[in-house]
Amino acid sequence: FYITKKRERKVGGKKKKKKNSGTSESSQASPLAATGKRGSLADDMRLGFATIQTGLASLHLEVSSINKKLDNISLRLDSSERRIGDIENRVDHIENMISEVHWLHAKCNDLENRARRSNLHLVGLQEGIEGKDPISFMEKLLVEVLGEETFPGQVEIERAHRALRPWPKEGLLRFPDKVRILRRARELGQLTFKNQKIFFFPDVSAELQAKRREFTEARRLCHSLHLPFSFLHPAKLRVSLQDGPKFFTDPEEA
Repeated sequence: FYITKKRERKVGGKKKKKKNSGTSESSQASPLAATGKRGSLADDMRLGFATIQTGLASLHLEVSSINKKLDNISLRLDSSERRIGDIENRVDHIENMISEVHWLHAKCNDLENRARRSNLHLVGLQEGIEGKDPISFMEKLLVEVLGEETFPGQVEIERAHRALRPWPKEGLLRFPDKVRILRRARELGQLTFKNQKIFFFPDVSAELQAKRREFTEARRLCHSLHLPFSFLHPAKLRVSLQDGPKFFTDPEEA
C-alpha cells in the first residue's frame, strides 16, 4: 500500500510536469504570433502608403496638366481680347469713314444738282430735227411752243446737245429763263411741236432722278384726281389740296 501511494505520487508528479511544459510552449508561441501580426500590419500600411503616393503622384500630374491648359486658355483669352479690341477700333473707324463717305456723296450729289440748276431736259423731239445748230433750234422752239410773251428778252442758250452724246463746251441756260419755261409749260398743259408731244423737265442727277421716279404712282393718282402737284428740290412732292398744300418726302406716305 505504501509502495502504491508512492507510485501515485510519481505519476502525479509526472502529470504535473507535463502540464508545466504545455504552459511554457504556449507562452513561447504567443510572442511569435504577435510579432507576425505586427509585421503583417506594417506591410499592409506600407502597401497602402505606396498606393496613396502613387495616386498622389498621378493626381499631381493631372493637376499640372490642368494648370498648363488653364494657362494656355488664359493666354488665348488675352490674345482674343486684344484682337477684339483692335477689331472694335477698326469697326468704329470704318463706321466713321462710311458716315463721312455718305456725307461726301450727298455733298457731291448736291453740287452736281446745283451745277444743273439752270439746265432743262426736253423729251419728245425727233432724232436729228435740231440740225447742225441745236442752240439756234432750241431758241426758236421755245419761242414757238411757249410764246414770245413768255420771255421778256431774247432767250440765251449756252449749250444744247442730245442725250448720250459727248457734251459740248460747258455753258448754262440762265436760271430765270428756266423758271419761266417750266412755269409756262405747266400753264399750257400738253405741248406739241410738229405734231409731236414734248415735255420739259428740270435736269437733275441720275440719283435724284431715281428718287423722284419713286413718286410716279403718287403723281398718277394726282393726275386721276385732278390735283395740282409739283416737285420741290431735291425730291419733295407738293400737292395742292382744298385745305392747303401738303408736302411728301416719302413715296409710301404720298
